[in-house]
Amino acid sequence: MTSLLNAQNDSLTPKMFGLDKAKSDVDRYYVLYNMHKAARILGKPVNYSGIGELNIEIPADAQPIPLTGSCDFQHLVLNVTNNSKTLYLFALTQSADTISISKEQVDSGDFSDIARMDTNATYLLVLQDDSVWVDKRQGYSYGHKRKDILVVDKCQAINRPVMPYNTEETILSASICPATRDVKLISNITINRADSNRYKTYCFDVRNQFNVDMSDITINTPPSDFYADAAIRINNCANVRLRDIVINGTYSQTNHYGYGVSMDNVWRSRIVNMKARANWGIFGNNNINDVVLDSCNINRYDIHCYGRDVIMQNCTFSNLYNQFSSVYGKVVFENCIFNNHIPVLLESSYNAFTPFDLYFYNCTFNINSKRNYLVDARDLTNKRNSRSEVSAKNLPNITLSRPIFILTDAVSKLYMIHFSSVSYVGNVGHIERIDINQISVKGGKVQLKVCNKDFPHKDPIRFPLRNEVFGD
Repeated sequence: MTSLLNAQNDSLTPKMFGLDKAKSDVDRYYVLYNMHKAARILGKPVNYSGIGELNIEIPADAQPIPLTGSCDFQHLVLNVTNNSKTLYLFALTQSADTISISKEQVDSGDFSDIARMDTNATYLLVLQDDSVWVDKRQGYSYGHKRKDILVVDKCQAINRPVMPYNTEETILSASICPATRDVKLISNITINRADSNRYKTYCFDVRNQFNVDMSDITINTPPSDFYADAAIRINNCANVRLRDIVINGTYSQTNHYGYGVSMDNVWRSRIVNMKARANWGIFGNNNINDVVLDSCNINRYDIHCYGRDVIMQNCTFSNLYNQFSSVYGKVVFENCIFNNHIPVLLESSYNAFTPFDLYFYNCTFNINSKRNYLVDARDLTNKRNSRSEVSAKNLPNITLSRPIFILTDAVSKLYMIHFSSVSYVGNVGHIERIDINQISVKGGKVQLKVCNKDFPHKDPIRFPLRNEVFGD
C-alpha cells in the first residue's frame, strides 16, 4: 500500500484501494472511505474515471466519507444500502475555534486588533446571538437564535450581518476558521438510496467552508415511511453554488417534514437550474443572507427564520408556497411562474413580521379560487416577541410590474394579502403602497383588493387599483 501512495501518483483511484478484490457492498464502502481518507491526509485528488456504477452498504462502524477540496465523481452512479445506522455519506467539514470579539467590532467589520487574525489571511467568522430572537415558535417546543457568518479578509469583513449586533439585548458568541479561496468542487454523481433501507443515509454534509460548488448531482429517494431528511446539509458557509441539482423525492411525508437542501447560516448562495420534487418542501433554511435562485423548478424555497435579500429569477414554483419569516431587505421574483402556488407565506408561528419590500417583475400567476392571493400572512395576533427587533408587526410594500394572472377556475377576487385571522390591536408598520402596472388577466374577470380582512395600519396604503375589475 505504501508504494501505491508514494509521491509519483498524482491521484488516488478506487482500484488502488482494492476495488477489484472487494467481495461485498460493505467492502466497497471501505474502499471509498479509505481512498478519500488517504486523499485528505496526503493532499491528493481522487480519480473515479472508468468506475461507472458501484453498490455499497453502510456497515455498523461507518463514518462519513471525508471529501477533499475538489471531488469530481466522473458521473458515478452510487447505489446505497443502509441497514446499520443513520449518517451522512460524504462530509466536507472543518472545525471552528472559539474566539473573543466584541459586538462593536462585528458591526464595524474591522478586526485589525484581533491578535489571532493574520493580516494577510482570510477567515470565516461564525456568529451566534445567544439571546433568543424568537422566544418560542407557536405549536413547537423551540424558538430561534439568530446566526450570521462574516468573511474576513485581511482583518476586514467583506459582508455584513443580516441585522446589527451592537444592541443591549445581543449576547454574542463567535468562532473562527481559515477560509481558502480555492473552489471546493463536488460534482458528477448520482446517489440512489435503496428502497429497502432501514436507516436513513443523508448524502452531503458541508460545514465551515468558503467557495463551495456542487454541480451535476442527482439524488433519488424511493417512497418510504422516513421523514426529517436533510439530503444536502450546508451550515456556516459562504459563497455557495448549487448547479444542475436534481432531487427526486426526499425522506418526508405530506404531514412530516424533510428537506432536499437544508441550509443554516449561509451568506451568498446561488442555486441554478435545480429540478426537485418531494412530499414536503425541498428547502428548509435558517439564517440566510443574500441568495439567488435562477432557472429552478421546485415546490418551495424558504427561510424559516432570519434572513435578508432574496432574488428568484426564471423559476417555476408549483403546488405549495415559498415561506419566510423575519426577513429584511428585498424579496424579488423576476420572470417566474407560479402554478397553484402561494408566492410568499409569512410563517406566523414565529410571530416575526419584519419589514421588507416585495417585488414581482414579468411574472405569471396561474390562480384558482382556493389560492387567490399573493401573500399569505396567516394569523396576526396580539402576542409579541420579547426581542425588540421582532416585537412590532410589519407587512411588505408590494410592487407588481407587468403581471399576468391566468384564472384557472371561477376566481372573482384577487387579494394582495390574505389573513386566516386578525386579532391584533395596534398599527401594522412598513406597508405604505401596493403598485401594479400593465396588468393582464386571462380566463375571466377579477376584482383586485388589498386584503381579505381589515387590519390596522399606521399609514394609508396607496393602491390606485383598489376594487377595480380586470379581465377578458
